[in-house]
Amino acid sequence: MKAIRLVFGLVVLAITPVAAFAQAGVTPLAADPFPLDKNQNEFRGYVTIEDDFDLFGVFRRGIGDDFDFGARFGYTDAADGGIHIGGDLRWGLARSERREEAGLSGEELPVSFAVVAGIQVSFADLGSLIAVPIGVSIGKEVGNEERSVVLYGIPFLQIYSVYPDEFDSETDLEAGIELGADVEISGPWIGSADLTIASHDDDNISLALGVIYRR
Repeated sequence: MKAIRLVFGLVVLAITPVAAFAQAGVTPLAADPFPLDKNQNEFRGYVTIEDDFDLFGVFRRGIGDDFDFGARFGYTDAADGGIHIGGDLRWGLARSERREEAGLSGEELPVSFAVVAGIQVSFADLGSLIAVPIGVSIGKEVGNEERSVVLYGIPFLQIYSVYPDEFDSETDLEAGIELGADVEISGPWIGSADLTIASHDDDNISLALGVIYRR
């Protein structure tokens, strides 16, 4: 377990300088493939390291079997700064411990899956943007009874529209992947990291570091 934490820390340190080339104004989905239980709540706070930076929080709540939603609000430093809002839905398709429900047999299902889709809007001094991402979260819990560690990846497609105040609007369809890790700290507190690599023409890498409170 100590080795996993050490490797995780070294990876974060190694990619932090690279994260200066991030796409500004869009925050990661940051959603593992395990939806919250019904009526369970979660609070997340993140800082995104990029050309500019984002500070945002996410409130997530379970609303049914393998189904939850998230709402986010924060500040973006892109385009001279402004507010950032958004929401998403997460639907669990199959969990590794629910192989029978997935209609499979034989050995245990090695990973879990969930569909995640949302919308994000940023209103900045120099313009605004809208992003509509949809992806599939694929991951697995690799920790033990002492400490939970969840590793996941989210291949996604995203429609990204920019509306500058003094120029024509621009709309792109981009592809990307998020690589995330959630590590239990103590009790309801969890550390979270998410690296996003996208096909945007300019900046295309961002790193989000945060903390989760789950109850």
